[in-house]
Amino acid sequence: MKRLLLIAATVALASCASIHHRDQNPYANPFYGRYLNTGSQLDAQITATVNALQTNPRSASLHNQLGQMLLQKGFPKDAEVEFERAVNADSHFYPAWYNLGLVRMSRGDWSGSHFAFARTVHYKPGHSAALFQLGLMEEKRSHQDAAIDYYAKAFTINHSLLDVRVNPRILDSKLIDLALLKVYPKEHARESMSFQATPPGYVQQGLEAASTQPAAKDIVTPAPPLTDPSMQAPPPTAGAPVQPAPQPAKPPV
Repeated sequence: MKRLLLIAATVALASCASIHHRDQNPYANPFYGRYLNTGSQLDAQITATVNALQTNPRSASLHNQLGQMLLQKGFPKDAEVEFERAVNADSHFYPAWYNLGLVRMSRGDWSGSHFAFARTVHYKPGHSAALFQLGLMEEKRSHQDAAIDYYAKAFTINHSLLDVRVNPRILDSKLIDLALLKVYPKEHARESMSFQATPPGYVQQGLEAASTQPAAKDIVTPAPPLTDPSMQAPPPTAGAPVQPAPQPAKPPV
């Protein structure tokens, strides 16, 4: 009996150790690893990113990168896990919050995706794509005013969201015209402003006359003229009579 209990305890400890090891290193044998054998560039990139994460498991950017590649490979659940690991590693990493919102929305998790998009805008207030997605969610919930507000903010920040080639999901909304009407007054006022530059040859009044006079610090006092020592008369020698200076000749009368 004791022997059976000892064997059971050993098996349980081994199982716990195995689970702990998997938790410590989730990339030792991932489920999708068995499908990375096609020789494609995507498979090579996934493998390289997995190897990098084994060395640096707290890299938010690597988790986010792996999540995007797993989506391309066709593993949305594993991709969602990677986006969650990215924001767990760095809660301010807004690209992973946005990607997490997209994945959750694709599988119908509205509350989870709304939270992820709200976190995106919290850490990146001008994230126009996340604002648009929040607008879609509010429109889906029949919150028309909130949806229009989100759309208006998104279009004000990024006009390209109105292009179906850039943002195909614009076709899912029936409130775009109302959002554009909300945007129009601000856009029209901003675009109608015609600011003027300084005209050529402008001189500020009151400074024109002063500019023609040299400033006090710029006036230089002329130095006394230099004399050539060789042109000066030599000093009289001691004991020699002093010769009077020659007088100019008087003109004849």
